[in-house]
Amino acid sequence: MKYYILNKYLAAFSGLFLILFLTGHLAGNLQLLIPEDLGAQKQFNDYAHFMSTNPVVKVLSIVTYISILLHVFVTIALSIDSKRKRKVGYKKKKSPSNSFGSKYMGVLGTVILAFIIIHLSNFWYKAKFEGETDIYTLVVNKFQNIEHVLIYVLSMLAIFFHTLHGFSSSFQSLGLSNLKTRKYFKVAGMLYSLLIPILFAIIPIWIFLGLQK
Repeated sequence: MKYYILNKYLAAFSGLFLILFLTGHLAGNLQLLIPEDLGAQKQFNDYAHFMSTNPVVKVLSIVTYISILLHVFVTIALSIDSKRKRKVGYKKKKSPSNSFGSKYMGVLGTVILAFIIIHLSNFWYKAKFEGETDIYTLVVNKFQNIEHVLIYVLSMLAIFFHTLHGFSSSFQSLGLSNLKTRKYFKVAGMLYSLLIPILFAIIPIWIFLGLQK
């Protein structure tokens, strides 16, 4: 029982940290919407250089990678533990824990993990190990292909459902959500889960349509 509770706390803390990371990552990526004649290429490349060389950011990057792996492992452990306890079937009930995001949390998490691997191989690996410095052109060229745009947009849909459930459930796991505050966490989770993936999804669509030129 104590390991189950520990895993719930670890899943909540790592999940909330990754939500903060997503917000910061989005703030940087929104620079891709700047028109090219206003210096978008230089500005984004300077930003990418700063993010790859600043020592504080490097430490945060390591913490982020650890948080991703930790979140994956503890959520898998929670899923296995939940299935073991559910030895006898029960009738379906409408409840917050029976939402689409909760029901398919494992599938959604797998889709997101696959997207992270693809995303890292497309951009981070090339910058880190192949010496690519013009990240702006790399991103723009990548999103000229409709398949990459679709992968990105569909992955944002998975993030929407994943965070829609995970946002409020994280606060509940930490004991911060009660009868009075639960509805506020739900509203905040809905707004966040809509806003962040939509803004992320706009970026590849914007580039594919050539609106940054």
